[in-house]
Amino acid sequence: MKKDFLRKMKISLFSKKNIKQLLPKRKRTDNKTTGGKTLLIAGSTGMEGAAVLAARAAARCGAGYVYLLSDSRNLFTKNPDFLILQNLKNFEPRLFSSIAIGPGFKNKSILLKTLKFLILKKIENVVLDAEALSLLAEKKLKLPPSWILTPHEGELARMLKVSSEEIRLNRKKYALQAQKVFGCIVVLKGSGTLVADSDRIVQISSGNPSLGKAGTGDVLTGMIAGFLSQKVPAFEAACLAAFIHGFIADQWLQKGSDVLSLMASDLIEQLPQTLKYFRK
Repeated sequence: MKKDFLRKMKISLFSKKNIKQLLPKRKRTDNKTTGGKTLLIAGSTGMEGAAVLAARAAARCGAGYVYLLSDSRNLFTKNPDFLILQNLKNFEPRLFSSIAIGPGFKNKSILLKTLKFLILKKIENVVLDAEALSLLAEKKLKLPPSWILTPHEGELARMLKVSSEEIRLNRKKYALQAQKVFGCIVVLKGSGTLVADSDRIVQISSGNPSLGKAGTGDVLTGMIAGFLSQKVPAFEAACLAAFIHGFIADQWLQKGSDVLSLMASDLIEQLPQTLKYFRK
């Protein structure tokens, strides 16, 4: 990547004032089809929690239908809010408004086959996280520009074959480099979350270290997918979800809770009141 490109690309700030105009709206005559259909390919045996967290977040953000596809049978009867798919036989991706792939899903052969199929079919609203990012560290696929990657610094380090320390010290540089390598939107999570596409980079002005807990990234993935399913454009969906995600964590501390105590499920429980706050 040329140094002059890095110098010219200035970081803009995404803040509270940007939220209300992006939040999906509902008319009195709307129904569940308005929220669209979100598919989550997630949650292998022993990691079902990742799938459930992402699915709950997508539903809380307004997805009308949330489908779970997992190779674990433990999800089949315990989650009545979601529709369960047992395999990808006769899979028609255009039936879904958004697709999120990777949280807790360990079957690399299915992941690779699915990613290649979705690229071939030119499916647009796709979010990749966790195990899907690990796969990209091995297979450098060129992805559609509307797809969204959600790595933390360690994952991005593996994807770009550099150290986590280098990523931490040069977050803007490596977010833009990842965008160029993979060709899509990159959400670099962490202190000062960055969202980058081919011609802009935004810093999210919310969030704090309480988010450093297993499962919070799965919640973010589900939130992005939920907003995508309601036709929020991909870059804006990533920014919207990342800001609200961080804002809930900020409110957690402001209301007197300790920085060590936030859990991923707390983010989901606070989503209804937070969305209402921004809508007002």
